[in-house]
Amino acid sequence: MAKGSYLKKLFQSFNEGNTEEFKAIAKNIIDDERKKNHYQLADELQRIINSTSLKQLRKAESNFNNNLLHLLPKDKDSNFNLVDVKTSKILLDDLILDEFVSTLLKDFIREYEGAEILESYGLKPRNRYLFCGPPGCGKTVTAEAIAGELNIPILYTRFDSIVSSYLGETASNLRKIFDFIEKGTWILFFDEFDAISKQRDSVDEHGELKRVVNTFLQLLDNYNGDSIIIAATNHQNLLDQAVWRRFDEVIMFDKPKESQITELLRKNLKRYPCSEINFVELSKGLVGYAHADIERIILNTIRTAIIENDSYVDDNKIRKQMDIYRERAKIYNKIND
Repeated sequence: MAKGSYLKKLFQSFNEGNTEEFKAIAKNIIDDERKKNHYQLADELQRIINSTSLKQLRKAESNFNNNLLHLLPKDKDSNFNLVDVKTSKILLDDLILDEFVSTLLKDFIREYEGAEILESYGLKPRNRYLFCGPPGCGKTVTAEAIAGELNIPILYTRFDSIVSSYLGETASNLRKIFDFIEKGTWILFFDEFDAISKQRDSVDEHGELKRVVNTFLQLLDNYNGDSIIIAATNHQNLLDQAVWRRFDEVIMFDKPKESQITELLRKNLKRYPCSEINFVELSKGLVGYAHADIERIILNTIRTAIIENDSYVDDNKIRKQMDIYRERAKIYNKIND
């Protein structure tokens, strides 16, 4: 443990609001613990200090980012914003994710919070992520949760503005976005990423799209800022092969397993009184549904109960909504046959 004199000075500096002295004393305590071979404790103390510094930095960056909002990149011809800015209060613990995916994301958060330690070794945290998988399985909300965890604004790219009918303007719009994120710290989120990153050797694609893919690859290669870039696609098989190598990590978001479905049911049913819910049987009946499908079924069940003045939700009411949703799925499947 730290010596009494260190602890006394630590508390005095805290009481006086002397941040620099507080950090200097904390560093001495951490160094002492390392000398005693208490590496785990020293690393944990260092992580806490870095996290505190990061929170202060994020607050300053948040103010700085807000001052940049009037500089949001715009399409030259339409004058529409190329990105939408949002903040998020969602956290990773609010989501029901596969355990492996959850571990990867928490490691990523720790890595980003420990950026100062990594930089002391000449390394930077990974900041390019590709999210793949079926629609409705949590890709977008996970990007929002990362933004919430790190208290960083999220920039949603607007493909209706980025993709221009004018030759060369789409690539130019992409450059504007990358130039903008160099000015602050953001999470840049490309949804439906395959729209600008399809295979260049496809005979169906014209020369302009190939130039757009080339431009994006160059921008990603040359980017060296502090912002985090997350791309999401439901059609990973359409991506150009060179795109995959540009991302530090590729994460697959699959439809929930039976145990995850049970968690989703319990989480969403907390909103309203329940009676005689057989979670095991319901979960079996919902295997193959996406996270968003299951949430929609439960919320529709609750809405119906409220409107019909029912005092509770039960198995039968949920199953009725499952039947309705199956009919909806048949329509979707016919359209896509």
